[in-house]
Amino acid sequence: MASVFLAEIMKLKHTKMHWLVLLGILPANLVTLFAFMPKIAPDGTPAGIDLQDMFYRQGMTLTILAPFMFALMTGYIISREYQERTINQLFSYPIPRVRILFAKLAAVFLLIAITSALSCVSVTAAGLIMSFNQQIDFAVVWSGIRMNLLACLLSFGTIPVAAALSMVGKSVIPSTVLGVLATIVTLIGEMGHGMDGVLFPWLMPYWPVRDLAQGLAQSGPNPYAASGAAILAITFVVSLLFCIVYYEKAEIHSGS
Repeated sequence: MASVFLAEIMKLKHTKMHWLVLLGILPANLVTLFAFMPKIAPDGTPAGIDLQDMFYRQGMTLTILAPFMFALMTGYIISREYQERTINQLFSYPIPRVRILFAKLAAVFLLIAITSALSCVSVTAAGLIMSFNQQIDFAVVWSGIRMNLLACLLSFGTIPVAAALSMVGKSVIPSTVLGVLATIVTLIGEMGHGMDGVLFPWLMPYWPVRDLAQGLAQSGPNPYAASGAAILAITFVVSLLFCIVYYEKAEIHSGS
């Protein structure tokens, strides 16, 4: 499995995938830098830097862009052999097809993890710098890091859907369309700040992000979190099973 996974990573070496990762990294980091702009508190005194608000803005930016970025990453990795008409050679290797599929999905997860980790560099660095000059609440820093970890895992829940569309369409276009539509719905849902938005699978990563928001009308534990997690789990399992069966049953001449 490790060798197949490394082969998938090597395929990305000379692609422009790093530009797609930067698409998620730069906006999330730039948004957090607005916290350093001079602000005045209601009592007229200069307001300090709010790390929790920085993590919230970073997480919100990332989860809005994530459906499009991650669906496009998935579509490219899954459909590349179809588009380059090398799928016949891939299927003729003495390697179980399900192992190849899992290696591709693992490559997608690695890209998601890298994007999530690097998107919070500026806010984490700000917290560390502030710790040298003043006392900060490291519980807030841990909450932000935990939010990114959980959002990363939840983002992977919809990846098999994009993979399934790429297999059936044998192109990156279907997954890209899915990503655009999911991003639009996610943007509308996050702008509304509603708790029930997590029932939409692509909005589930916003659940841990929303917990860091301050001053929202609805606060406290999200009563829809369990239902949203169940819907996401069902989406993941059903679409993954479809991918496995489709990949195993695909004709050796598909894509030729």
